[in-house]
Amino acid sequence: MYLEKLEINGFKSFASKATFIFKPGITGIVGPNGSGKSNVADAIRWVLGEQSIKLLRGKKSEDVIFSGSDKKARLGMAEVSLYFRNDQDEAELEMSEICITRKLYRNGDSEYLINKQRARLLDIQMLLARAGVAHTSYSIIGQGMIDAFLLASAAERKEFLEEASGVKTLQIKRQQSLNKLELIEENLATAKIQLNEIAPRLNSLTRQVRRLEKRVEVEQELKEKQYRYYGALWAEINRTYETERAKLGKAAEAQAKIQSEAEVLQGGMAKLTKDSANSEILEKLNNEYQNKLQEKMKLGEKIAEAKIKLAHVSVNNHKNERAIPAAMAKEVIEAIKALKVLGGKIKDAARDKDWVEMEKIANEQEQIINTLDQTLMPFRQLEKEAPKIDGEEEKIKTWQNEMKAADVAIEQIQQKIKQESEKEKQERSQIWELQQKYQKIQLELNQAGSETNNLRVEMARLETKKDDLESEVAEELGDNNWLKEKSGEPPLTEAARQEAILEITKLKHQLEMIGGIDPEIQSEYSTTKERFDFLSIQTKDLESSLESLEKLILELDETIRKQFETSFKIIDEEFQKYFKILFGGGKARLTLVKTQLTNNNQQTTDESQLTTDDQQLTTDDLQQKEESEVDRITKRLKSMVYAGVEIEATPPGKKLKSLNMLSGGERAMTSIALLCAILASNPSPFIVLDEVDAALDEANSVRYADIVERLASKSQFIIVTHNRATMEKAGLLYGVTMGDDGASTLLSLHLESAAKYTNR
Repeated sequence: MYLEKLEINGFKSFASKATFIFKPGITGIVGPNGSGKSNVADAIRWVLGEQSIKLLRGKKSEDVIFSGSDKKARLGMAEVSLYFRNDQDEAELEMSEICITRKLYRNGDSEYLINKQRARLLDIQMLLARAGVAHTSYSIIGQGMIDAFLLASAAERKEFLEEASGVKTLQIKRQQSLNKLELIEENLATAKIQLNEIAPRLNSLTRQVRRLEKRVEVEQELKEKQYRYYGALWAEINRTYETERAKLGKAAEAQAKIQSEAEVLQGGMAKLTKDSANSEILEKLNNEYQNKLQEKMKLGEKIAEAKIKLAHVSVNNHKNERAIPAAMAKEVIEAIKALKVLGGKIKDAARDKDWVEMEKIANEQEQIINTLDQTLMPFRQLEKEAPKIDGEEEKIKTWQNEMKAADVAIEQIQQKIKQESEKEKQERSQIWELQQKYQKIQLELNQAGSETNNLRVEMARLETKKDDLESEVAEELGDNNWLKEKSGEPPLTEAARQEAILEITKLKHQLEMIGGIDPEIQSEYSTTKERFDFLSIQTKDLESSLESLEKLILELDETIRKQFETSFKIIDEEFQKYFKILFGGGKARLTLVKTQLTNNNQQTTDESQLTTDDQQLTTDDLQQKEESEVDRITKRLKSMVYAGVEIEATPPGKKLKSLNMLSGGERAMTSIALLCAILASNPSPFIVLDEVDAALDEANSVRYADIVERLASKSQFIIVTHNRATMEKAGLLYGVTMGDDGASTLLSLHLESAAKYTNR
């Protein structure tokens, strides 16, 4: 792989786009001081990811953008692109052409591109590291840097040689691992802090959840016992209710039957009463009987009056021959009064329809008349002898006949009354029998109604009891629909019922002792437990990753150490060889400074001190101690076996104890010898040297040019120089000039073509 092309646009003094075409071998860039030729080396360093503005000879990032001049306006963007040809793909990059671009805008925005695709700086660094190119290594040697090799610290020299030994890729991986390690340590510390914060709350929630689980167990047991108890109780009440309902059905059926019989009897009595005409007939006969009696009584009165009249007349006619005694007259008068009184009584009895009384009065009336006849018997003969008075005799006979006819009619009426009475008596007997049966049926109906009412009351009581039980179940268990499924439960004995009530009361008391727990506790516990488990797993994973990364870093350290030691040995041998070539003799060597033992002792001392201090640590101190231990582990992983590299250089004929005692030219040649040794042991695809030979005299410049020419077979060289000997070795020269507008312009020359024109 080699550098094929460089495009610069707006970078520093290159206001206009400038394109450098490179070939394998040596390319020289020349020009007067201040023309901007060193900006070419800065552009290459910048596009490869250099972040130090100081190394780019600026103060701030926008200093790399063309700032303008009196005749040319400033630009808003700087862009540099490097094109690499990778036909043989020695670095296994799987790309035949690689273009790396970096852009910077004056507003501060910047971007990196790989083959016109946006990329990260890390991607570019990894790509260059795999290709053996790095902006901080020997690939780009700027002005003054050749002398800085010798003046640098041992650690800086070691870092330089590490990159030269080809372990840059491993170091990047190591640094990535270290970054991951630090991130894991931070995450681990955060996870532990969160675990420490969550643990007390989780413990509290665990206790509450256990109480909740206990409460759930008790509630479940309580529900089971309540199900059994209430189910058996409801089944018993329901069975009793169904039994009573069956009884009520039978009682209602019997009552309906009795009611039907009572209605039949009642209908029969109504029919007998309705169909019977005896009362009317008897009433009619009694009226006729009364009328006949009254008629007979009136006839008797008429006859009595007539006979008295005849008797009186007879007495008068016979000139008181047979005068009526006063006592007899008195009897007759009393009899007449009695007949009148009886007439009044008959009217009253007729009004009251008292037929018995009327018959009795009629008999009395007849006795009085008979008595009256006997009293008047002595005067009967006188009546015969006496003259007829106005046909009274005929009237008496007529009345007597009528009276006999009335007696016959009365007797007939009495017979009829007797017959109708017998008939009415029979009907009354039937009605009475029906009434007796009706009363008996009514009694049975009343008993059946009473039984039915009692059953209804009992059913209402059972229904109320069942409703109350269902309400209690709904209140206790929230639902009572399941009770119907328990209809077949066997009844509880009194002992079993008391035992069930005791157990239910005991379980309720346990629930009261446990107390109420927020149902959201379970959700919070699940969330907290899930978070705690997640953090615990994360902590274990982080600790495992931490161990894996520590192991990986240690393995990388070991690999880097071995590769570095191997490469260091070769560089040391090449350094001695090139030092003798440049100086014509002398001694030089590279020495590794080992500090691992000291660091371990110090580490042991620190650990001992930490152990002693542990006895007086507070909670905050423990956290600080944990952080210090993390820092100590990180420091141990970051530390290398070797602390630095020392350089010993003794030119021929001199005895020097320090590099500071070398002259400027000697330091330059020593640095060049070290650079050549590095290039010989681990050649880079391309090397940029910016006036490295500025401090060399003509003879040493020739030696330097010869060495570069030999090394050009392994690496591509781009050299900024004023030295003629170096220019002679270049196959292509670019000239950089600056016009009056303050912008650099580019001229190119192929020396082979120029030699043809020179020979002509």
